[in-house]
Amino acid sequence: MSPTFWLVLLIVTILLFFITLFKKIRPRWKKFALLLTTLIASLVLTFKYLFPLSPALRPSGNETVNVSTIYLTHPTAIPGMETNGDNREIPIKIWAPENQENKQHPILIFSHGSFGVADSNETLFLELASQSYIVVSLSHPHHSFFADMSDGSTIFVNPTFFNEVMQSQGANDLEATIESAQNWMSIRLEDLNYVIDSILNQTFDHEITQAIDPNQIILAGHSLGGSAALAIGRSRPETIQAVISLEAPFFADITGIEGDEYVFTHEKYPVPILHIYSDALWGRLDDITTYEMNQRLINLDSPEFVNHHVEGSGHIGLTDMSLVSPIITNLLDSGLNTKPAEDKLLEINHQVLDFLNKYLSN
Repeated sequence: MSPTFWLVLLIVTILLFFITLFKKIRPRWKKFALLLTTLIASLVLTFKYLFPLSPALRPSGNETVNVSTIYLTHPTAIPGMETNGDNREIPIKIWAPENQENKQHPILIFSHGSFGVADSNETLFLELASQSYIVVSLSHPHHSFFADMSDGSTIFVNPTFFNEVMQSQGANDLEATIESAQNWMSIRLEDLNYVIDSILNQTFDHEITQAIDPNQIILAGHSLGGSAALAIGRSRPETIQAVISLEAPFFADITGIEGDEYVFTHEKYPVPILHIYSDALWGRLDDITTYEMNQRLINLDSPEFVNHHVEGSGHIGLTDMSLVSPIITNLLDSGLNTKPAEDKLLEINHQVLDFLNKYLSN
């Protein structure tokens, strides 16, 4: 049901509460019961209005999709990112076609944005799996809003990381900003590289291992996760066939600072990219030094670097958060989400499938 439906019910319930409050009703216990009932109903409807928790959209492909979770553990050298002693456990959610017999499938590895979760773009994951792709999406403990671990515990976002990200928004200290970004990226790169190596070495602990085509590995991510994907796409072009980035800067391509601008490498990016933008940045990339490389690739107008603008969407609106809570998403996106969530997410699905079909067929 739409937020408008819940809002209408909420208004009606609040009106009933006040009518009951000022109306003489006997016996008094009956009035109290009616007030309590309408108050509880108002609280429930308020939650439903703010958080309708709409599920991911139904995929259009022919394959039945299986969803599962595994946990990979590796030693980490990054202080504060451990989950158990010196080790780090990565919860990984998998969307895969049910029918995997005698066939290898392309695999897309996804890294969510700051404070995101593994399910952040489930509408896209379901669609890809229904079209015979395998999708694995990582939780990044201490970076995820929450990460459910194998022992039943939950690790919430690290407060220091949360504060650093919030303080970096609009910051003018370029040196401090890139230093923080590189620190944030380090754990993403460690996690992603470990998963990629596990797939290539066939130590990925899941039944889909034999069904993965190691010659068709795609990296994807939103925001900080997209920056990590872009970094690995540059450093491992022999392994990665393409990168899909949902509005992310090329942090790894920054080589220095001159005045009040970042300096970016002039080496050609080695693999194809689909970069999807929202109204938050489209048309403003030239004005933000962090996104100079993004604008450079747009100006190239090359078929290898596809750039798509989702009109009527904010930055967070590029994820399924717009289904979970359209109201909260729009507040966080400063009112930029004017297009229905379903339309935005289906548009992203179409762009991703079109890009992959054109590229992976070559």
